[in-house]
Amino acid sequence: MASAWALIEDDGQLLFVRRALDLGRGGQWCPPGGTIWKDEWPEVACVREAFEETGLRVTVKRPIAKFESAWYFLCSLNNGRGDMKLRPRECIDARWVMPRELLGLGTVMDLRRIIPLLELSGFRAPSMPRGLEPAVPEKLF
Repeated sequence: MASAWALIEDDGQLLFVRRALDLGRGGQWCPPGGTIWKDEWPEVACVREAFEETGLRVTVKRPIAKFESAWYFLCSLNNGRGDMKLRPRECIDARWVMPRELLGLGTVMDLRRIIPLLELSGFRAPSMPRGLEPAVPEKLF
């Protein structure tokens, strides 16, 4: 199933949400995102999922990369951080982090993809943990 993910940047920080414990990969940190509906454009799914999970309105600045069926977009925040309202059945926590400090969150979903995405987006990414090989995007934008 195809998915779209929003790397939401605000003042040099990125938003990561912690997945609800009863979801697949529960408790892991990831950018807001999820399933692309049938006939939905990936960019539209990205904006929709970001709003559904966080209550935040975002604008897609540009696509970053596609890994298999997962699309990643760099997004800007349209409303204030204070407008965040997590959807508890999907997200149990949220944090704004400096990209370099991402590993301090704990277990990050698809870390093999996230670190290269940060670099492709122009952020100073953390070093890849020993023994972990970076994923190679199927398509760069």
